Amino acid sequence: MYNLTNSNYGMDMKKLYLDNAESYLLKSKLDLNREKEYVQRAEEMIDRAKTINIQEKQNVIGNFLFTKPKFTFRDVAGMEEVKDKIKIKVVEPINNPEIFQIFGKKFGGGMIMYGPPGCGKSYIAEATAGEADVTYFNVKVSDIKGKYVGETENNLAKLFKLAREHQPCIIFFDEFESLGRERNDAVGHDKSMVSQLLTEIDSLGSKNQQIMLIAATNEPWNIDIAFRREGRFGNTIFIPPPDHNSRKNILKMQLQGKPIDEKLNYEELAKITELYSGADLLEVCNTAVENVISECLKNKKIRKITTEDILEVIKKKKELVSAKWLKKSLETIYTTNNEDSFREVIEYANKYMNKEMD
Repeated sequence: MYNLTNSNYGMDMKKLYLDNAESYLLKSKLDLNREKEYVQRAEEMIDRAKTINIQEKQNVIGNFLFTKPKFTFRDVAGMEEVKDKIKIKVVEPINNPEIFQIFGKKFGGGMIMYGPPGCGKSYIAEATAGEADVTYFNVKVSDIKGKYVGETENNLAKLFKLAREHQPCIIFFDEFESLGRERNDAVGHDKSMVSQLLTEIDSLGSKNQQIMLIAATNEPWNIDIAFRREGRFGNTIFIPPPDHNSRKNILKMQLQGKPIDEKLNYEELAKITELYSGADLLEVCNTAVENVISECLKNKKIRKITTEDILEVIKKKKELVSAKWLKKSLETIYTTNNEDSFREVIEYANKYMNKEMD
């Protein structure tokens, strides 16, 4: 059984296998000489889809969904440096409490994961809960914000009450800049929300509670400085675009089950797609597949996807979200004198820019 239970990733994988099965059945009709082979492959894809269990019970109380993820860091290819940082801050305190207690440390507190869009912040946060084997609350802005006066504050109180009842746990706030935006930029209602959230967070530190807060954002500099101090979200972790091994794994996953040339060079493709996000790689693969399908329909003949097909798409891709984000981030960091707070992204951006100049 694949360890992808109850996750968006698991649903994506299940859909991918079923889409591949449908593709093989179509090929069986277009190429009667290989009909039996393609039908067999379609059956294999269906069998793989059946091995992914995404039907595990999800708990929903009020606006909030919580569960215990079954996939862990083993299901996150590459990103070893990021995983090591998270392990020492989140996972090991729950697995080895005695050692951390000696040094005055425990499970809990908060951290901000930041980086370009489409680089897996949400997935890594959920895998962290799976690695630590704790309850996981996935909280969106729409779960918190209400239409009426006092409704948002009441929702926050309910969330933290639930968390206390299901600890040890992780509360994950997606797009946190929408909740914790700088109060000077916020309207009256949002200022009240920020104050309530700060009150709830501070109440965790006054009691011996095992509740970890993880916030994900593309704009960490827009989060109120009050959230970014020690004792609240004092730790920040930069989630960069996928590294070489991650890119290779993403490419393999996206092309799995499709008619691929045996000599397709994943190493070369991973090497030349530095700074590509997972979303960028998905777009490249989908475009390459569609191009080949169009050719097959035109020529009435099936052929395999080659390295050159994917390279052609990469050559035509004009803009990367990650590159644009890095440039904008550097401008913002230097303009707001936030160099010390976001040293990781500066080092990463300079490394990329130096490569561009070489």
